Amino acid sequence: MDKQANILIIDDDQHLGRTIENVLKSKGYDVCYASNGAIGIQKAFEYNPDLILCDINMHPIDGYQVYNVLKESSLINRTPFVFITGNSDLQDIRFGLNQGVDDYFVKPFDNNNLVSSIEKRLSKYQKIKAIGEREFNILFKLSPYGIFLSDGNMIFDANPALIKTLELDDKNITSYSISDILDPISFQSVKEKIQNCAKDLLSSFSEDVILMPKNGNKTHVILSVSVYEKHSDHSFMLGLVSLNSSNKATENDIYISEILKVLKKENIVVTEAMGKKLTDIFKIHNVKIKEQKNSIFSDRENQVLFLSMEGLSTKIIADRLSISDRTVEKHRSSMMVKTNSNSMIEVIIYALRNNLIDI
Repeated sequence: MDKQANILIIDDDQHLGRTIENVLKSKGYDVCYASNGAIGIQKAFEYNPDLILCDINMHPIDGYQVYNVLKESSLINRTPFVFITGNSDLQDIRFGLNQGVDDYFVKPFDNNNLVSSIEKRLSKYQKIKAIGEREFNILFKLSPYGIFLSDGNMIFDANPALIKTLELDDKNITSYSISDILDPISFQSVKEKIQNCAKDLLSSFSEDVILMPKNGNKTHVILSVSVYEKHSDHSFMLGLVSLNSSNKATENDIYISEILKVLKKENIVVTEAMGKKLTDIFKIHNVKIKEQKNSIFSDRENQVLFLSMEGLSTKIIADRLSISDRTVEKHRSSMMVKTNSNSMIEVIIYALRNNLIDI
């Protein structure tokens, strides 16, 4: 058992509290003492203990209230919690155990028994913690989303997904800070929130930001940050980077804008309404060809038109329809002749004008 485990003692009986503190320190433990329930709650968040010893009969906040407050916190809700009580009533002890308390010690107790019990509880806790760390490491490595660990400023670890997105390697990731991977405006929008997390004024937040990979191509993402581990003098932050749901639309808008520019340069008249329909084509993938008896296109031509609108190459269209490349080109040429068009984009515009496409 690692004797450097952190133990928090909460007891308004200062004589007993200091005695337990000295006993545990003599065994090599790092011990923090709080003289009442309110201070104990505060110290629990600051100290991030591996085990808590708490008296029940305290005022104005008793041990049960301390326990309930701390167990609601995701930071220390798995920390072993042991009650110290002068009441040997089995009903009271059963009540505490039913609440989830790990153990009871009834005053007066033997110090050696106390130390032995603490060692067993810490050993079990370390095993559970190790399992949680293994699960986290698996998730950390395999997650398709970018994940990083930070002290609120410098990044000291990042998973493969984020390293790939940033086009870095795991050897130099520790030389980067959060401000290095975000554009300046985005960093200013999250800077204060990160500081508030470090000060325990905010548990977590999510913000739309712009990621700055090494290649300089900006990416719109959602940055979610939460306190991962809190200590008395610092906090570790966990950051999750996921694609912004509006990012795709933003890229499409840029792409469509370029298409419209090309169309205008080619002297093809693009009305506002038609431009809106073009925009919808690229934003909405569920595009359907209308079933019209009098359509100038054959069923196969409609299929080629539909796949052409997705920007697929001749070969891919041929594979999808189980026909030859030459047949695809033949259908494309036929549609251009029927619509008096010089390209497939003009054919698409014709289909839009004549309401041959369901959007």
